[in-house]
Amino acid sequence: MEKLAFTVSEAARAAGVSRPTVYRWIRIPGFPVARIGGCTRIPVEAFKQWINQQAGVSESA
Repeated sequence: MEKLAFTVSEAARAAGVSRPTVYRWIRIPGFPVARIGGCTRIPVEAFKQWINQQAGVSESA
């Protein structure tokens, strides 16, 4: 089964950044984050789109 959401650590590994960087990103308005109970999760597809937007990459690329 394909992952629907990353943990903070998984998102950091996927983006090649540190966990504190992902926690900083979470505070940016528009960053895709879901808090479910006491868990912070980052939806995979929305995270990919957010990264591409930050890099200026078009969706069709």
